[in-house]
Amino acid sequence: MSNIFDMERIAMAISLSYREKSLYASLVAELVVYGPYFFLHRQNSVNKVAGMIIGIIVLQIILQSIIAALTRNRITDERDRLIELRGYRVGYFTLASLMVLGLGMLWFHSAFGHLSMEGRWVGLHFLSAFFGMLVISDIAKTAAQIVAYRRAL
Repeated sequence: MSNIFDMERIAMAISLSYREKSLYASLVAELVVYGPYFFLHRQNSVNKVAGMIIGIIVLQIILQSIIAALTRNRITDERDRLIELRGYRVGYFTLASLMVLGLGMLWFHSAFGHLSMEGRWVGLHFLSAFFGMLVISDIAKTAAQIVAYRRAL
């Protein structure tokens, strides 16, 4: 029985479209590069954020070039465009929700006197928080697109 399920998984992996392979590669690259951002939070700096942005660009270029070279059929159709739009809608909603939540928390802390603007790390903290919001919304967008492709089968 387990061989049947393994064969189905292999067939599904082989039958992925170019866009699906590209999305999976993007998700892996985002998790690999941005994962340490969330777990090594104490060591944030402008240089670290800039390095992560450069790292994701280089990794995406490498992965997308490999996928493009190995995939023959790169044609997109209306379904691909609709799935892309749905993903961007989810990403936008996630970003807008996180921004409202973050601004609400900022207001709450300043209203009750828990926020001091005297520290020299305030700007870096805001950069880190808003960059984290962008990362989370981008991962949500990519995940929503992958789910949409899997449901379309």
